[in-house]
Amino acid sequence: MKNLTFLGALMCAAFAFMAPAHAQGFNSAPVPNSITTKYGETRAYFRDWLAVCKPGEDACRAVGYAGKVGHVGDYQFYVRSGTVGLDYQMQFVPIAVMADTSMPMEIIIDGESLGTFEFGADDGYYREGNVVNEFTFGQSRSNLDMLPAMQAGSSMVVRFTDENGETGNVQFSLFGLTNALRWMDAYRQSD
Repeated sequence: MKNLTFLGALMCAAFAFMAPAHAQGFNSAPVPNSITTKYGETRAYFRDWLAVCKPGEDACRAVGYAGKVGHVGDYQFYVRSGTVGLDYQMQFVPIAVMADTSMPMEIIIDGESLGTFEFGADDGYYREGNVVNEFTFGQSRSNLDMLPAMQAGSSMVVRFTDENGETGNVQFSLFGLTNALRWMDAYRQSD
């Protein structure tokens, strides 16, 4: 009996060390090998997210990609920064198909719906400029609801209706997002 108790305690301790404290792993963001492209952007990968900053500009973005095998760029999700640590802007870009803007979009994090976003509503989604397939989510709702849930989660589904009336469920991994955002903020503060 003593051996079973010891074995049980040993297994619990092992699982505690193996399980991440948080889905995103809120340890300090590692400094990855970054590259500077010929266009002057500095880029670094954090698991499933790419962080991109341009020297001298007060803007960075983290990009998540989704799509079928061989077409991982069919859908993109951007988290753009304005003010360090604040005012992130969320943007969904369907490239494979066009979204029907008469229909709402829904954001689902780890199986839990954050609600629907109506086109043109202040807390909904809208087009930025004249780009027909870039949809920006309402800023206050993005920062208060979406970003904390994304940082705490492991996967996100963007549900929308395409121009053919088909429902699209695009799944993005959220692993690496928190560290990408930290890297972006650190980069901008040092620039």
